[in-house]
Amino acid sequence: MLILGLLVYMLSYMYFKSVYDKKFDKWSLISDLLIRKAIFYDDDEIEDHTLIPVTARAEKLMRDKHFRKLLVNEITSAKKNISGISADNLKHLYVQLGLEKYALNNLTSSRWYIKAKAVQELTIMDMNEFVDQIYSYTDDKNDLVRMEAQSALVQFKGFDGLRFLDTITSPISNWQQIKLLQQLSHLPPSDIDMGLWFKSANSSVIVLALKLARNYHRFELHDDIISCLDHSDSWVRIEAIQCLNEIYTDETSDHLISRFLNETIKNQLAMIKVMQTIGTDKDVLFLLDLLTFENDEIKIHAARALVQSSKNGMISLEEYSKEVEYPINEIIMHIKGEIAA
Repeated sequence: MLILGLLVYMLSYMYFKSVYDKKFDKWSLISDLLIRKAIFYDDDEIEDHTLIPVTARAEKLMRDKHFRKLLVNEITSAKKNISGISADNLKHLYVQLGLEKYALNNLTSSRWYIKAKAVQELTIMDMNEFVDQIYSYTDDKNDLVRMEAQSALVQFKGFDGLRFLDTITSPISNWQQIKLLQQLSHLPPSDIDMGLWFKSANSSVIVLALKLARNYHRFELHDDIISCLDHSDSWVRIEAIQCLNEIYTDETSDHLISRFLNETIKNQLAMIKVMQTIGTDKDVLFLLDLLTFENDEIKIHAARALVQSSKNGMISLEEYSKEVEYPINEIIMHIKGEIAA
């Protein structure tokens, strides 16, 4: 009986799978034909009231959620790979079939993956008229929903799309920050006001603001960047330190020096590295003093900064080595090797 039951199950499974596969193949053919009609529609100036021909069979299938899912997947896949009039025609077909209504409905789903897919779908289809609806999901409790919504805002609005940073409370991951910066890299520089972001209670917002300031050389934000050196979050402080490598004044090194002893080793090393760029002859005594520290990594970084920031740095370093030979002589040889290379 067990073998007979298993046989009946296998035969039933194979039958229904065969029926489904045939149905799926027919749907794929209908979907493909619809998309081809849209892409190659020969009206040079398609308007809102223009109707791309849709068969009665396709119209009827639009009531089936499984067919709609297949069709949307095919349309969005095609839309990502084309541009110009053909892409506009695909958007026109998408709206003509009312598919955006289903995406908007999915935004209210209790399942995060449906919401995330709905945001992604509306973004790919350039439905920027729904930017206000998408905005509310930029601080969603789910990471992926937030990421999709934030990316959508930037795609639709460029730098102005970053206004979600004014109110967002959820963290923005390093990966998401990289993605947002990559999206913005294709746009002309903007003088968007970032002052509020430097005062955010959300550390990740401050970090992103620092990266934006550095990437777009916002020198007028120097004082805001300096204020971040006193932030309680070491992630913010090290980002501020690195930012000062690009945005600095004659007094910037003084701000780093005054905070050096209270920093973590990691941040101290970052400070010394910045001194290679922004240090001057007035910082020589500070860098020489670092050679007395027990940490050899600090000594190496300080010696390198001394040589690169002062025209007499190597002379000062060699003079110091006469008093304290080890390990300064080895460090000097190492740095000379770097210079020679």
